[in-house]
Amino acid sequence: MTYLSDQISIPYNKHHSLLPIFDIRVDLQDRKVIFDPPINNSPKGNGIRDIIQKIVDDFISLSIQLQRLDTNTGDYLPEIKDQFQVFGATNLVTKEFKEILNATDDFLNTYSDKSFLWEKTLDDDFEDFLNTGTDPREQKHVKINEDGEEEEDETFKWMAEKILLNVKTKQPALEKFHEKITMLTGIKHEINDMKQTIDIGWLRVNATPLINELKTTIVLWIDTYISFLLDNTVQQIKNIESFIDEV
Repeated sequence: MTYLSDQISIPYNKHHSLLPIFDIRVDLQDRKVIFDPPINNSPKGNGIRDIIQKIVDDFISLSIQLQRLDTNTGDYLPEIKDQFQVFGATNLVTKEFKEILNATDDFLNTYSDKSFLWEKTLDDDFEDFLNTGTDPREQKHVKINEDGEEEEDETFKWMAEKILLNVKTKQPALEKFHEKITMLTGIKHEINDMKQTIDIGWLRVNATPLINELKTTIVLWIDTYISFLLDNTVQQIKNIESFIDEV
């Protein structure tokens, strides 16, 4: 086992080394993390597997282009196919490509705990978060009247209409905001510490496009939660000031 990076490791034959010969990038497209060009076969024929197969085919095709010197007819394709070294080399290429394919999957899994940043939309996630809380306006506020019976507290209702005007009241406790913001901030630090370039076998993976996209996205998420607390509180303070003036 040889470690190609501190994140990814793949086995390789001790008789040769794996050196990066293909530069690829990992990026976000249509809410999916993809390699560009793709690792496997591609409809456009630009996948790494397509390129490797073309190199092998071009090498073998040389035996077809050379006319035989011993019979003056035919080509050397049968001899090439019978060469154990050629057969072994092509099998080795196939084997190592499978190992690289598995290693690239492992590489993408290092981003799995951050997948919510592209699998979910910020607005939907934030709305779901707020809905985990309770709304004091939806709770019944009662008082005991002169007859000793419960009745709706009109005073609370009147004050709520004044003080909570344009205030989002359905929300979880402040501690939940703290937990969420702390979690997002931790992920932000992890993204900042990620390596920009990773070598995986024949591939040199440029992760900068994905990392930059994640940096921008995580900042938006953090700002949304913090801004909500600030804006909601400021609005409530303004309402209280107006209420005091009115009283």
